[in-house]
Amino acid sequence: MLPQLDPTWYASQSLWMLITFCAMFLVVWQFVIPAMRATVDRRRSLIENDIKKTEELKNEATRLLKEIESAQTSIKEQTQALFAKAQEEAEQITKQMETSFDARLNARISEQEAALKTAKEQTMQEIATISGDLTDQIIRKVAGIKVSSEEIRKETAAALGK
Repeated sequence: MLPQLDPTWYASQSLWMLITFCAMFLVVWQFVIPAMRATVDRRRSLIENDIKKTEELKNEATRLLKEIESAQTSIKEQTQALFAKAQEEAEQITKQMETSFDARLNARISEQEAALKTAKEQTMQEIATISGDLTDQIIRKVAGIKVSSEEIRKETAAALGK
């Protein structure tokens, strides 16, 4: 039979079991539980610190997001202002160019009109001279009369003036 099942040894086994249990209880109570409690407290404080850091980072991210949004708004406003200014400058330049072009065009038109008038006057004089010469030649050949060139010019100028 097994010695642990022998009733004669129950008292000594119970005593040693009580001594072992108390020794184990004291060891666990004095060493294991404080170590476990320290580990749990350390983990709890790490978790709490991580949560605090996470909240701080979240707040910082929110603050940075607000700064970015305000910077974007500011940049958008500046861009719109610059665009409006550039558009206004472009309109002014266009107006200046139109004014300059109109002035150059009017000057060129005036020059061309003057040149055309001069050419017209020269042509009219040449026509008057040619017609006067032709008239003189025609009158001499057809009528056989000699008319003064002064009379022919007056009549030709009067006819061309009409």
